[in-house]
Amino acid sequence: MSTTDNTSAPAPVKSPVIAALIEPPAIALTPITAAGRLLRITLLADCAGLRIEGELDRCTLPTLRRELATVASGDHGFCVDLSGLAFIDGGCLRALVNAAAELHDGGRDRMLTLRSVPPHVRRLLELTGWQQTPGLHLMPSARPG
Repeated sequence: MSTTDNTSAPAPVKSPVIAALIEPPAIALTPITAAGRLLRITLLADCAGLRIEGELDRCTLPTLRRELATVASGDHGFCVDLSGLAFIDGGCLRALVNAAAELHDGGRDRMLTLRSVPPHVRRLLELTGWQQTPGLHLMPSARPG
């Protein structure tokens, strides 16, 4: 004789404190669409700065400049996370470099730190020599291992 138990196990209770530890808060801007392409720019939760996902090209350049200027208006340097960047053209790369130079030229030696820089972007910075721009700091690449 078999019996079946139709009662389901109670759902696990997730307290707000535990949820906050497991899921870091993400302060997100509304995804920005430029010329039919999706560009997502969000504020970083762990430091002052931006996370950029998608493609940066001449169509999204005005949006990039506006967001960089907004973050640069503070009293400190900031970070730009490029881990979700699929493509960047020369104009947008120059905008990042110019933002770093402007931070440095303000006389307070503020820095723009690029983190999670994709290999193709790092290579472009090296080929142009822009990785040596005062005010620009590239975080070292994570080494597999």
